[in-house]
Amino acid sequence: MTKTLILGASGQIARHVVQDIAGDDGIGMTLFMRDAGKLSSTPRKASVVQGDVLDRSALDAAMEGQDVVYARA
Repeated sequence: MTKTLILGASGQIARHVVQDIAGDDGIGMTLFMRDAGKLSSTPRKASVVQGDVLDRSALDAAMEGQDVVYARA
């Protein structure tokens, strides 16, 4: 399984990425966002990490063990 970290997962673009890959059994997701309460739902195979990309230690921890990092600024 490809482990994928999605930064800003509740954002305008990233939430569509989450929806698009949610049905792919070969992709596991970690959703990284400032406010986890903004998620309308969480895909069954996703984990949620609340944090800020400006917090280097939180970002480093979230990136640990990931195969792919999706970041759209």
